[in-house]
Amino acid sequence: MLEDELGPVVQRLILGERLRELRDAAGVELDEANDRISRYRGKLSKIENGMLAAKETELEVLFKLYEVPGPVADEVRKLGMEARKRATPERVPDWSRQYVALERAASEIRMAYAEVPGLLQTLEYGQAQLLRSPVVTGADVVGMAEARWQRGERLRRANAPKVWAVLGEEALYREVGGPQVLRRQLQRLREFAHLPNVSLHVLPFSAGASPALSCPFTLLYIERARATIAYVETLTGSDYLRSTGAYSLAFEHCQRDALPEDDTRALLDRRITDLDQ
Repeated sequence: MLEDELGPVVQRLILGERLRELRDAAGVELDEANDRISRYRGKLSKIENGMLAAKETELEVLFKLYEVPGPVADEVRKLGMEARKRATPERVPDWSRQYVALERAASEIRMAYAEVPGLLQTLEYGQAQLLRSPVVTGADVVGMAEARWQRGERLRRANAPKVWAVLGEEALYREVGGPQVLRRQLQRLREFAHLPNVSLHVLPFSAGASPALSCPFTLLYIERARATIAYVETLTGSDYLRSTGAYSLAFEHCQRDALPEDDTRALLDRRITDLDQ
């Protein structure tokens, strides 16, 4: 797939996930909705899977069928416009639900973070972290933390993606929410570390500098689109990048210098014991 095709692919995947969510929420069967927009069986399935971009007229029919409120319809219309483009800029601007939709569509996830990333957080840790955010309102903290926890629970399912995560050793010491919140967070990490689809590594202090940890990021591989997208967090938002070479190389170096999985689990056990005292 050509690099300049990845932008529309991202938007098609996001659009498809949003339309599936709206259809499920409305309790409408796939075949019924498909019949409303096309005489060709399977078209809506392709739209929901990110293989096709829905036309403007098709979206309007679905909005009416699903009884989609105005603000949500406006958001999805914007997604539809982006999905129908033939090319997009190097950076795809972030807006509501983008990352969650891509994470749900990903078959492989690679992460490098100096703190525990949202996907692996407990509810308490997530709340404590979000409360310090300069861009998250207090009213949104509990809901956002709950959503992070639920995303992590998906990793326990049979069809969960394969996850490789490298955390800086500082994540095991920074007392986000206090020592007991950190202790329960480390216990959750230990649970994830025993899942067959999760490979967890800690990059020790002794490894020295790591470009991967100085700029937290996630690499999402979307198998059905044959595309890898880099999700890069900033203080006030995030970007989706089509050029992932530098991020893939940084992750490889970070993972290479990190502790093996067995040593990582042993270090988690020691830190949990320390926090018990």
